Amino acid sequence: MSKKKKRQQELEEQERMRELEQEKEPELEILKKKTIKELIAPSGIDASNIDHLEIISDTTRYARSFFVSSLPRMCTFPELFRDMYLFGDINTSVYINPIPEARSQTELNRTINQLETERIVAADRGNINRESIITQKRLEAEELRDQIAAGFNKLYEATIVATLFAYNMQTLDAYSKMLATEMSKNLVGIKSAWAIQEEAFKSNLPLMKNSINKSHTFDRNSMATVFPFTTSEVGHLTGIPLGYNKQTGVPILFDNFHPSLTNYNMVIFAKSGAGKSVTMKTLISRSSVLMGIESLALDAEGEYSVVADALGGINVVLRTNIKNNYKYF
Repeated sequence: MSKKKKRQQELEEQERMRELEQEKEPELEILKKKTIKELIAPSGIDASNIDHLEIISDTTRYARSFFVSSLPRMCTFPELFRDMYLFGDINTSVYINPIPEARSQTELNRTINQLETERIVAADRGNINRESIITQKRLEAEELRDQIAAGFNKLYEATIVATLFAYNMQTLDAYSKMLATEMSKNLVGIKSAWAIQEEAFKSNLPLMKNSINKSHTFDRNSMATVFPFTTSEVGHLTGIPLGYNKQTGVPILFDNFHPSLTNYNMVIFAKSGAGKSVTMKTLISRSSVLMGIESLALDAEGEYSVVADALGGINVVLRTNIKNNYKYF
Protein backbone atom coordinates (compact mmCIF):
# COMPACT_ATOMS: atom_id res chain seq x y z
CA MET A 1 0.00 0.00 0.00
CA SER A 2 1.40 3.41 -1.01
CA LYS A 3 1.93 6.14 1.54
CA LYS A 4 -0.53 8.39 -0.32
CA LYS A 5 -3.33 5.82 -0.16
CA LYS A 6 -2.59 5.08 3.51
CA ARG A 7 -2.69 8.78 4.32
CA GLN A 8 -6.04 9.12 2.52
CA GLN A 9 -7.53 6.27 4.58
CA GLU A 10 -6.37 7.92 7.82
CA LEU A 11 -8.00 11.21 6.79
CA GLU A 12 -11.27 9.43 5.96
CA GLU A 13 -11.22 7.66 9.34
CA GLN A 14 -10.64 10.94 11.15
CA GLU A 15 -13.54 12.52 9.24
CA ARG A 16 -15.88 9.69 10.27
CA MET A 17 -14.83 10.07 13.92
CA ARG A 18 -15.58 13.82 13.78
CA GLU A 19 -19.03 13.13 12.34
CA LEU A 20 -19.80 10.66 15.13
CA GLU A 21 -18.66 13.13 17.78
CA GLN A 22 -20.86 15.83 16.26
CA GLU A 23 -23.85 13.48 16.39
CA LYS A 24 -23.23 12.73 20.07
CA GLU A 25 -22.75 16.36 21.12
CA PRO A 26 -26.51 17.21 21.27
CA GLU A 27 -27.15 14.09 23.39
CA LEU A 28 -24.32 14.99 25.75
CA GLU A 29 -25.64 18.53 26.12
CA ILE A 30 -29.05 17.16 27.12
CA LEU A 31 -27.45 14.85 29.68
CA LYS A 32 -25.38 17.70 31.13
CA LYS A 33 -28.51 19.78 31.73
CA LYS A 34 -30.29 16.99 33.64
CA THR A 35 -29.65 16.04 37.25
CA ILE A 36 -29.20 12.46 38.43
CA LYS A 37 -32.73 12.47 39.86
CA GLU A 38 -34.15 13.51 36.49
CA LEU A 39 -32.23 10.77 34.68
CA ILE A 40 -33.32 7.90 36.94
CA ALA A 41 -36.85 9.14 37.72
CA PRO A 42 -39.78 7.29 36.08
CA SER A 43 -42.38 9.05 33.94
CA GLY A 44 -44.68 9.31 36.93
CA ILE A 45 -45.94 7.63 40.12
CA ASP A 46 -49.63 7.17 40.92
CA ALA A 47 -50.04 7.39 44.71
CA SER A 48 -53.84 7.55 44.73
CA ASN A 49 -54.16 4.01 46.12
CA ILE A 50 -53.71 3.72 49.89
CA ASP A 51 -52.07 0.27 49.78
CA HIS A 52 -49.70 0.40 46.81
CA LEU A 53 -48.07 2.66 44.22
CA GLU A 54 -48.07 2.47 40.42
CA ILE A 55 -44.72 3.39 38.89
CA ILE A 56 -45.42 4.54 35.35
CA SER A 57 -42.60 4.19 32.82
CA ASP A 58 -41.98 2.10 29.71
CA THR A 59 -43.35 -0.85 31.68
CA THR A 60 -45.71 -0.11 34.57
CA ARG A 61 -44.63 -1.62 37.88
CA TYR A 62 -46.45 -1.89 41.18
CA ALA A 63 -44.81 -1.26 44.53
CA ARG A 64 -45.89 -1.89 48.12
CA SER A 65 -43.92 -0.71 51.13
CA PHE A 66 -43.77 -2.42 54.51
CA PHE A 67 -42.36 -1.61 57.92
CA VAL A 68 -41.33 -3.95 60.74
CA SER A 69 -44.07 -3.93 63.35
CA SER A 70 -42.89 -6.53 65.88
CA LEU A 71 -39.63 -8.24 66.83
CA PRO A 72 -38.74 -11.46 68.68
CA ARG A 73 -37.44 -11.38 72.22
CA MET A 74 -34.23 -13.12 71.10
CA CYS A 75 -32.64 -13.50 67.66
CA THR A 76 -29.56 -14.94 65.95
CA PHE A 77 -27.19 -13.21 63.56
CA PRO A 78 -27.66 -13.13 60.60
CA GLU A 79 -31.10 -14.74 60.58
CA LEU A 80 -33.22 -11.79 61.77
CA PHE A 81 -33.83 -9.93 58.48
CA ARG A 82 -32.00 -12.20 56.04
CA ASP A 83 -35.22 -13.39 54.38
CA MET A 84 -36.23 -9.78 53.77
CA TYR A 85 -32.86 -8.73 52.36
CA LEU A 86 -32.79 -11.66 49.92
CA PHE A 87 -36.47 -11.73 48.94
CA GLY A 88 -36.54 -11.19 45.17
CA ASP A 89 -37.19 -7.69 43.81
CA ILE A 90 -37.15 -5.76 47.08
CA ASN A 91 -35.33 -2.76 48.53
CA THR A 92 -34.75 -2.45 52.26
CA SER A 93 -33.57 0.52 54.31
CA VAL A 94 -32.57 0.71 57.96
CA TYR A 95 -32.45 4.05 59.80
CA ILE A 96 -30.48 3.95 63.05
CA ASN A 97 -30.39 6.77 65.60
CA PRO A 98 -28.42 6.41 68.85
CA ILE A 99 -30.30 7.33 72.02
CA PRO A 100 -28.39 9.60 74.44
CA GLU A 101 -27.38 7.91 77.70
CA ALA A 102 -29.31 10.38 79.87
CA ARG A 103 -32.53 9.66 77.99
CA SER A 104 -31.84 5.91 78.11
CA GLN A 105 -31.44 6.00 81.88
CA THR A 106 -34.63 8.03 82.35
CA GLU A 107 -36.74 5.77 80.14
CA LEU A 108 -35.35 2.58 81.66
CA ASN A 109 -35.99 3.82 85.20
CA ARG A 110 -39.55 4.65 84.19
CA THR A 111 -39.97 1.17 82.69
CA ILE A 112 -38.54 -0.48 85.81
CA ASN A 113 -41.01 1.42 88.04
CA GLN A 114 -43.92 0.42 85.80
CA LEU A 115 -42.87 -3.23 85.83
CA GLU A 116 -42.52 -3.19 89.61
CA THR A 117 -46.03 -1.75 89.95
CA GLU A 118 -47.42 -4.44 87.66
CA ARG A 119 -45.56 -7.12 89.63
CA ILE A 120 -47.07 -5.95 92.91
CA VAL A 121 -50.58 -5.95 91.40
CA ALA A 122 -50.05 -9.46 90.00
CA ALA A 123 -48.78 -10.69 93.39
CA ASP A 124 -51.80 -9.22 95.19
CA ARG A 125 -54.12 -11.01 92.78
CA GLY A 126 -52.26 -14.30 93.20
CA ASN A 127 -51.22 -14.50 89.53
CA ILE A 128 -47.93 -16.32 90.06
CA ASN A 129 -47.13 -16.81 86.35
CA ARG A 130 -47.53 -13.13 85.47
CA GLU A 131 -45.58 -12.11 88.56
CA SER A 132 -42.68 -14.36 87.49
CA ILE A 133 -42.67 -13.00 83.91
CA ILE A 134 -42.74 -9.38 85.06
CA THR A 135 -39.98 -10.03 87.61
CA GLN A 136 -37.76 -11.42 84.84
CA LYS A 137 -38.44 -8.38 82.64
CA ARG A 138 -37.64 -6.01 85.50
CA LEU A 139 -34.33 -7.78 86.19
CA GLU A 140 -33.40 -7.57 82.49
CA ALA A 141 -34.26 -3.85 82.43
CA GLU A 142 -32.13 -3.22 85.52
CA GLU A 143 -29.21 -5.15 84.02
CA LEU A 144 -29.45 -3.16 80.78
CA ARG A 145 -29.60 0.11 82.71
CA ASP A 146 -26.47 -0.80 84.70
CA GLN A 147 -24.62 -1.82 81.51
CA ILE A 148 -25.42 1.52 79.87
CA ALA A 149 -24.35 3.41 82.99
CA ALA A 150 -21.02 1.54 82.95
CA GLY A 151 -20.50 2.22 79.24
CA PHE A 152 -20.75 -1.43 78.15
CA ASN A 153 -23.99 -1.01 76.20
CA LYS A 154 -26.09 1.57 74.38
CA LEU A 155 -29.64 1.99 73.09
CA TYR A 156 -30.67 2.79 69.52
CA GLU A 157 -33.89 3.64 67.72
CA ALA A 158 -34.20 1.89 64.36
CA THR A 159 -36.77 2.01 61.57
CA ILE A 160 -36.78 -0.84 59.05
CA VAL A 161 -38.75 -0.19 55.84
CA ALA A 162 -38.91 -2.34 52.69
CA THR A 163 -40.48 -1.85 49.25
CA LEU A 164 -41.57 -4.84 47.19
CA PHE A 165 -41.95 -4.57 43.39
CA ALA A 166 -43.97 -6.57 40.83
CA TYR A 167 -45.30 -6.15 37.29
CA ASN A 168 -48.95 -6.83 38.17
CA MET A 169 -51.20 -6.65 41.21
CA GLN A 170 -51.79 -10.39 41.46
CA THR A 171 -48.07 -11.05 41.72
CA LEU A 172 -47.61 -8.20 44.19
CA ASP A 173 -50.35 -9.57 46.48
CA ALA A 174 -48.89 -13.08 46.29
CA TYR A 175 -45.38 -11.85 47.04
CA SER A 176 -46.65 -9.74 49.94
CA LYS A 177 -48.24 -12.78 51.61
CA MET A 178 -45.13 -14.86 50.94
CA LEU A 179 -42.86 -12.20 52.48
CA ALA A 180 -45.03 -11.98 55.60
CA THR A 181 -44.92 -15.77 55.95
CA GLU A 182 -41.15 -15.93 55.55
CA MET A 183 -40.58 -13.20 58.13
CA SER A 184 -42.95 -14.83 60.62
CA LYS A 185 -40.62 -17.86 60.73
CA ASN A 186 -38.20 -15.68 62.71
CA LEU A 187 -41.06 -14.11 64.73
CA VAL A 188 -40.67 -10.82 62.86
CA GLY A 189 -43.95 -9.06 62.10
CA ILE A 190 -44.31 -6.75 59.09
CA LYS A 191 -47.22 -4.51 58.13
CA SER A 192 -48.10 -2.75 54.94
CA ALA A 193 -47.59 1.01 55.20
CA TRP A 194 -51.34 1.53 54.86
CA ALA A 195 -52.28 5.10 53.88
CA ILE A 196 -48.61 6.17 54.05
CA GLN A 197 -47.32 4.33 50.98
CA GLU A 198 -45.92 7.49 49.47
CA GLU A 199 -44.00 8.41 52.64
CA ALA A 200 -42.70 4.86 53.05
CA PHE A 201 -41.60 4.73 49.40
CA LYS A 202 -39.70 8.01 49.82
CA SER A 203 -38.10 6.66 53.00
CA ASN A 204 -36.76 3.71 51.02
CA LEU A 205 -35.11 5.88 48.37
CA PRO A 206 -31.37 6.65 48.65
CA LEU A 207 -32.09 10.11 50.05
CA MET A 208 -31.31 9.38 53.73
CA LYS A 209 -34.65 10.81 54.90
CA ASN A 210 -36.99 8.84 57.14
CA SER A 211 -40.56 10.04 56.55
CA ILE A 212 -42.38 7.48 58.73
CA ASN A 213 -42.36 7.25 62.51
CA LYS A 214 -42.23 3.47 63.01
CA SER A 215 -39.21 2.74 65.19
CA HIS A 216 -38.05 0.02 67.56
CA THR A 217 -35.55 0.14 70.41
CA PHE A 218 -32.40 -1.98 70.13
CA ASP A 219 -29.40 -2.37 72.37
CA ARG A 220 -25.89 -2.72 70.97
CA ASN A 221 -25.96 -6.52 70.74
CA SER A 222 -29.37 -6.77 69.07
CA MET A 223 -28.52 -3.90 66.71
CA ALA A 224 -25.62 -5.95 65.35
CA THR A 225 -28.05 -8.63 64.10
CA VAL A 226 -29.62 -6.13 61.66
CA PHE A 227 -26.56 -5.66 59.47
CA PRO A 228 -26.50 -7.96 56.40
CA PHE A 229 -22.74 -8.48 56.44
CA THR A 230 -22.86 -12.18 55.71
CA THR A 231 -22.61 -14.52 52.80
CA SER A 232 -23.75 -18.08 52.25
CA GLU A 233 -20.51 -18.84 50.39
CA VAL A 234 -17.80 -19.77 52.88
CA GLY A 235 -14.41 -21.36 52.26
CA HIS A 236 -12.45 -22.22 49.13
CA LEU A 237 -13.01 -24.41 46.10
CA THR A 238 -10.04 -26.57 47.09
CA GLY A 239 -8.61 -27.63 50.42
CA ILE A 240 -9.56 -29.81 53.36
CA PRO A 241 -13.06 -30.18 54.87
CA LEU A 242 -13.44 -28.42 58.21
CA GLY A 243 -17.20 -28.59 58.71
CA TYR A 244 -20.40 -27.67 56.94
CA ASN A 245 -22.29 -24.46 56.26
CA LYS A 246 -25.33 -24.29 58.56
CA GLN A 247 -27.20 -22.11 56.06
CA THR A 248 -26.72 -24.28 52.98
CA GLY A 249 -25.52 -27.64 54.33
CA VAL A 250 -22.54 -27.54 51.92
CA PRO A 251 -19.14 -28.73 53.25
CA ILE A 252 -16.65 -25.95 54.01
CA LEU A 253 -13.22 -26.40 52.46
CA PHE A 254 -10.18 -24.51 53.75
CA ASP A 255 -6.91 -24.10 51.87
CA ASN A 256 -4.26 -22.31 53.88
CA PHE A 257 -2.21 -21.81 50.70
CA HIS A 258 -5.02 -20.57 48.48
CA PRO A 259 -3.95 -17.69 46.16
CA SER A 260 -6.90 -15.57 47.34
CA LEU A 261 -5.30 -15.25 50.80
CA THR A 262 -2.86 -12.43 51.53
CA ASN A 263 -0.34 -14.80 53.14
CA TYR A 264 -0.12 -18.20 54.81
CA ASN A 265 -0.26 -16.96 58.40
CA MET A 266 -3.12 -17.96 60.69
CA VAL A 267 -4.00 -17.31 64.34
CA ILE A 268 -6.67 -19.11 66.37
CA PHE A 269 -8.11 -17.40 69.46
CA ALA A 270 -10.61 -19.01 71.81
CA LYS A 271 -11.21 -19.64 75.49
CA SER A 272 -9.92 -22.76 77.21
CA GLY A 273 -11.73 -25.89 76.11
CA ALA A 274 -13.27 -24.30 73.01
CA GLY A 275 -11.38 -26.57 70.62
CA LYS A 276 -8.21 -24.76 69.54
CA SER A 277 -6.03 -27.87 69.73
CA VAL A 278 -8.66 -30.04 68.04
CA THR A 279 -8.88 -27.55 65.17
CA MET A 280 -5.10 -27.50 64.70
CA LYS A 281 -4.85 -31.29 64.85
CA THR A 282 -7.62 -31.52 62.25
CA LEU A 283 -5.80 -29.08 59.98
CA ILE A 284 -2.48 -30.89 60.35
CA SER A 285 -3.81 -34.42 59.88
CA ARG A 286 -6.18 -33.71 56.98
CA SER A 287 -3.63 -31.48 55.22
CA SER A 288 -1.10 -34.31 55.43
CA VAL A 289 -3.48 -37.03 54.18
CA LEU A 290 -5.38 -35.09 51.52
CA MET A 291 -2.86 -32.53 50.30
CA GLY A 292 0.54 -33.97 51.27
CA ILE A 293 1.46 -30.93 53.39
CA GLU A 294 4.16 -31.47 56.04
CA SER A 295 3.76 -29.57 59.32
CA LEU A 296 6.15 -28.75 62.15
CA ALA A 297 4.71 -28.39 65.66
CA LEU A 298 6.68 -26.88 68.55
CA ASP A 299 4.83 -28.69 71.32
CA ALA A 300 5.69 -27.91 74.94
CA GLU A 301 3.03 -30.22 76.36
CA GLY A 302 3.54 -33.21 74.07
CA GLU A 303 -0.06 -33.47 72.90
CA TYR A 304 0.86 -33.56 69.20
CA SER A 305 3.02 -36.67 69.51
CA VAL A 306 -0.05 -38.86 68.97
CA VAL A 307 -0.76 -37.05 65.69
CA ALA A 308 2.83 -37.54 64.52
CA ASP A 309 2.67 -41.25 65.36
CA ALA A 310 -0.65 -41.70 63.56
CA LEU A 311 0.65 -39.98 60.42
CA GLY A 312 3.98 -41.78 60.39
CA GLY A 313 5.89 -38.67 61.33
CA ILE A 314 8.83 -37.98 63.61
CA ASN A 315 8.82 -36.92 67.25
CA VAL A 316 11.95 -35.05 68.37
CA VAL A 317 12.23 -34.80 72.16
CA LEU A 318 14.41 -31.99 73.53
CA ARG A 319 15.64 -32.47 77.13
CA THR A 320 18.38 -31.14 79.39
CA ASN A 321 21.19 -32.95 81.24
CA ILE A 322 21.44 -35.84 78.76
CA LYS A 323 23.96 -36.44 75.97
CA ASN A 324 21.54 -37.61 73.31
CA ASN A 325 18.84 -34.95 73.46
CA TYR A 326 16.84 -36.15 70.48
CA LYS A 327 15.09 -39.37 69.71
CA TYR A 328 13.27 -40.64 66.67
CA PHE A 329 10.06 -42.62 66.85
